[in-house]
Amino acid sequence: MSSRAHPEALHILRLLGERLEAWADGDSEAFETAGERLAALGPDAADLAAAVAALRALADGDAPVAELPAGPGGAAHRVASDEERLAFGPAAWGFLLELRRRGDLDAGQFERVVDELTHAGVRPVPVELAQVVAARVALAIETDDEENANGEVELPH
Repeated sequence: MSSRAHPEALHILRLLGERLEAWADGDSEAFETAGERLAALGPDAADLAAAVAALRALADGDAPVAELPAGPGGAAHRVASDEERLAFGPAAWGFLLELRRRGDLDAGQFERVVDELTHAGVRPVPVELAQVVAARVALAIETDDEENANGEVELPH
């Protein structure tokens, strides 16, 4: 699967991985919202086919996990997609990049924050909301309502 030819396939695989991880951690409803989240990504048939092909290649042993690329190096720069540029205010995006640069968010956490905020329905994402979601992800605080459309997140005191 070429990530350049089917960029949404990577988002699909990431979503499935997150749902599997949540289920393995005891969240019996981890897949209840997976369809809605998948629909929100808006993949086309080619993206879905590419994601399915990647999963089948892993299952068939054609692409052993040990041979999968580890991802970008620590000094790699994250460039916002068109959707992300429309979703984020400059201050919020800069805040998240700074958290990543300082190591306060690892690559996976950064992507989870960006994904949540991109699909939060708030345009442009204000820095205050980015701070709350980043804190929740960095501290691994679980919420009952992952798809909270208005971005209200309760943090423990």
